[in-house]
Amino acid sequence: MLNGSIQKLLAIRSFEEDEWFGELIMVHIHIVGSGPRTGTTLLAEAMKFCCNIDYASEHEDKLFARPRQPVDMFLTKYPSDLFVVWPSLRVDPRLYVICLLRDPRDAVVSQHGKDKEQYWSTLRYWQAFTPLIKAYQHHPRFIVIRYEDFACEPDKIQRLLINRIPALEQRYKFSDYHLVAKPSVESQHALKQLRPISGAGIGAWKHHLPRIVQQLQAHGDISGSLIEFGYETDKAWLSALTGIEASTTRSHLPEYFSENELRSRKKYRYVEALRRCLVRFKLLPSNFPRSTQI
Repeated sequence: MLNGSIQKLLAIRSFEEDEWFGELIMVHIHIVGSGPRTGTTLLAEAMKFCCNIDYASEHEDKLFARPRQPVDMFLTKYPSDLFVVWPSLRVDPRLYVICLLRDPRDAVVSQHGKDKEQYWSTLRYWQAFTPLIKAYQHHPRFIVIRYEDFACEPDKIQRLLINRIPALEQRYKFSDYHLVAKPSVESQHALKQLRPISGAGIGAWKHHLPRIVQQLQAHGDISGSLIEFGYETDKAWLSALTGIEASTTRSHLPEYFSENELRSRKKYRYVEALRRCLVRFKLLPSNFPRSTQI
């Protein structure tokens, strides 16, 4: 029903216009990822302190968040919001979604500052999100950034983002991020330490082969998607796992998505898109409460 209402509103006016009835609306940049431990916190902190961001989440906020005061440039990030961004992206020409894509093998061997005894995430995100990334990647305001490119050439990625998001401007270079950033306590847990952006963690999975074996046993072979996204050219990488016993270490996050969790994560995506549509047509004020409060 909500999806049909949105389509009727869109039929009245083109949804790719930069100006809504002569009034410029706040630019909202929302960062998502191919899962947790994909560099979303690092990118958010770099953008927060190195670009002209007026207001940003202290650490994480879902797409439904609103700034506490009128601003021109609003930044939020929530890695798993790939489940909800598409309807809003289609109706809100001032919304830009940056998706960080990281080699899932490195992501699942990464640890979080809040739990140094366990691996943080699992391949459940890669399996759920890669079909969505493929479906969305050609939208002009859905910007896919490889974590590996960001880590190795941060200034190049900053220039790319400035080119793709017209109102975005540089204040400092991403490569100098560690000199100017003041991350929140929550962000520091995710980052583990404030340091220069680097590719030191690329390929870390090769030192955690039992974990990779365990994840493939739980979620199946991912060679096809690794090849499709340019992380491998063939299945030869699997030979490194020959004779390796699976790890018995548990993950901090649940191994699989339950049906209830999937429903919960997708909740309000059409309500949020409708809200944005109504704001666009001046049927609601732009500071209308977040969708979760409707």
